[in-house]
Amino acid sequence: MAARSSKSYEKRELVKHLVASIPCAVCQHYHEPDNVRVVDHHHEMWIMAVKCDHCGTQGLVFAVIQEGEGPEIVNELTSQEWARFREMPQIDADDLLDVHELLRDFDGDCISLFEGEATLA
Repeated sequence: MAARSSKSYEKRELVKHLVASIPCAVCQHYHEPDNVRVVDHHHEMWIMAVKCDHCGTQGLVFAVIQEGEGPEIVNELTSQEWARFREMPQIDADDLLDVHELLRDFDGDCISLFEGEATLA
């Protein structure tokens, strides 16, 4: 019975932290996990009361939380493209400065911006 209670406590704490990652609807500050209270849950449906420390707004959050495997990750890159990107050096401050300088006088013409793509690499 203690193992079941421990698992229930862990699940409640996880739900509280998930809800705390949602910003306040009024002031956009994030909730503290201590300000999230689980009101009730039945199977996958959870009801939490939240109060914003910053502006004092109170509200209810309804969530459906399902256990199981995560979603399948789908992307458009081939395994060769993944390998190529893994071998590339990390982006550094000089790369960001180069992009900043490139875009500084950008006039919105994407076609002409990328026509010289091969010479930028």
